[in-house]
Amino acid sequence: MTSSVATSRATTLLSSVPATIAELNQRITSQDELATGILEICREHFNVSHVRLLVLTDHADHVHINKEYPDNTVMAGFLPSDILRTGQPFVLTKAADAASKQPYTDKGLQQGVILPLIAHKEVVGVLELASERSRRSWTDADLAVLQMIASQVASSLALFLLTERTERRSAEIATLNDIAATITSTLDPRNVYRLVVQKINEYFRVEAGSLLLLDQQTDELVFVMTLEAGAEKLANVRVPPGQGLVGEAIRTRKPLIVADAQSDPRFYKKVSEDVGFVTRSVLCVPMFVKGREIGVIQLLNKVDGEFTEEDAARLSAMANTIAVAIDNANLFQEVAQNRNRLQAILNSTEDGIITVDNNDTVVTANPMIEQLFGLRWQKLVGQAGSAILEQIAERCQALETAITETDNIELEVLRPQHRFVHLVRLPVHNTNSEQIGQLIVFHDVTQERELVRMRDDYTGMLVHDLRAPLTAIINGLTMVRRGFAGPINDQQRELLDLANNSSQEMVGMINTLLDISKMEAGQLVLNRTPCSVYEIVERAVERIIVSAKSANITVRQDLSLNLPIIEVDQDKLVRVLQNLLDNAIKFTPLNGEVVVEAILLEEAEDTNDGVVVRWSVIDNGPGIPEEYLGRIFDKFVQVGQKKGTGLGLAFSKLVTEAHGGRIWVESVEGQGSTFSFTTPYTPA
Repeated sequence: MTSSVATSRATTLLSSVPATIAELNQRITSQDELATGILEICREHFNVSHVRLLVLTDHADHVHINKEYPDNTVMAGFLPSDILRTGQPFVLTKAADAASKQPYTDKGLQQGVILPLIAHKEVVGVLELASERSRRSWTDADLAVLQMIASQVASSLALFLLTERTERRSAEIATLNDIAATITSTLDPRNVYRLVVQKINEYFRVEAGSLLLLDQQTDELVFVMTLEAGAEKLANVRVPPGQGLVGEAIRTRKPLIVADAQSDPRFYKKVSEDVGFVTRSVLCVPMFVKGREIGVIQLLNKVDGEFTEEDAARLSAMANTIAVAIDNANLFQEVAQNRNRLQAILNSTEDGIITVDNNDTVVTANPMIEQLFGLRWQKLVGQAGSAILEQIAERCQALETAITETDNIELEVLRPQHRFVHLVRLPVHNTNSEQIGQLIVFHDVTQERELVRMRDDYTGMLVHDLRAPLTAIINGLTMVRRGFAGPINDQQRELLDLANNSSQEMVGMINTLLDISKMEAGQLVLNRTPCSVYEIVERAVERIIVSAKSANITVRQDLSLNLPIIEVDQDKLVRVLQNLLDNAIKFTPLNGEVVVEAILLEEAEDTNDGVVVRWSVIDNGPGIPEEYLGRIFDKFVQVGQKKGTGLGLAFSKLVTEAHGGRIWVESVEGQGSTFSFTTPYTPA
């Protein structure tokens, strides 16, 4: 072809081709139609035997063949690197580099040209034309026309690519929105898992997809959802730690693409074989929450081709959102389960319970609140805790102080039903030991108070009903002993003395029980008079000296000099010392020793007692087991095999506290015991 002819043809093309392409752009609706039209224009106007349009993916080092004629003409994916680097056409001639020509000459092609499709200064694709004729040449005029065509094709192609990206992004957002909507509308993680896998399968067009979560205890990956053609499979199947492609994705913390799973040694075939599924290609993407692995998304067998890096990047981006959504759903489910478990416990307890946060908002309440105070417990949540307590206070009478001023108080409930309630406030702390609220417990003590009342009534009845006949018995014994019923011999006198002493002992126990009842009721009045410490000790020792001698036990007095006169109820303090000495003698082995001490303390150790007289009774008996030390002064508590009433120490405690002192015991099992009490002393 002569130069003038070529120039004339190029001029004709420059005038006709733009109109042809413009007409093509008006009637095409897809990238595929654009490619088909361009191929027809190139074959018709340039008389070539082979035309191909390649489109670059989002990753510039990967291309896919959009359209070619004839099919499968040139080696797929061939793209000279200079095209991407320079953006200039690449002409294939006999003089071209042999390596660059190799893919063409292998197909019998002799001449060709490769033109970059540039839009917005970026290469979006490549247009290839080639001929089997060795004499075919490409003039500057041809290249000018081709570059014009390439420019218009690039603009159209860029528009289609932008539309495709927008549609993909819209589909991706729609998928994530559907997942988010499901999470906010359901409490069942299984529904969340199913929707996640379903939407991902649809978006990436795969035959099957799975969601695996990491078991933090065993490091196994657990199939929580697998969908193949809409059917659920592999529920709760476990993959051992580090096994399979999913294990590799967790280990490397990177996406993993495998084009031929069957030949990959990392592929864990057992799972697929168990369900009869043939796995060809795999895409695995790990999921993270705050840098912590929580699982893997696995897609199998892409329907319309192979998995690409673009697929991996898109799935990784979606996995970040999905991981947070799944973690939140599981956390929400865990919180809901714990809340339901807590509410079940609260509902079954016999105590009324209200939990209030630091903002004075009621967080939980239970049905017992309604039973105790007549307040609808379901409506309390969300209300101000102080307002609820005010409503409760209107229904009650505090027996000690105002309901809002103490953490421990007893209430008399006046309505809806008369009862007694013990209120206790307890702080609630989080795992960092920070107080996040308080627990208010209302314990119904009505039955306990009724039992106490019945016990007190019974005690009073017992005391009064027994003391009168015992007094008559003692008087009768006294009269017989004095001979009013006739003369008695020494043996009879001894028996009468024994009966009289036992009766006196019973009267003493009854008087102790009566005194305890009066002191507990606040009705006992102390008869305080100036008394000598030495006289109190002496009188107490006189009462137990006979029993001490019978057991061959020495009672030693170790009293400080110049002890002051104190204002006390002498009779009751003598009984306190007597009780302590009786116990000491009872538990001290034969030939042992009991010591009575009394000392004036200007300041009692570790207390704010002021000036006191400290009294102590020390024995070398078996000691007191540790479990008894906290309740040794309670009524009817007895230690060991020695029999007694269990009232002596309770009486001693009440008398000591009535005097303004305190009583305590120090004991090590096997090393004896020391009982001590104090009485205040006010210097003149």
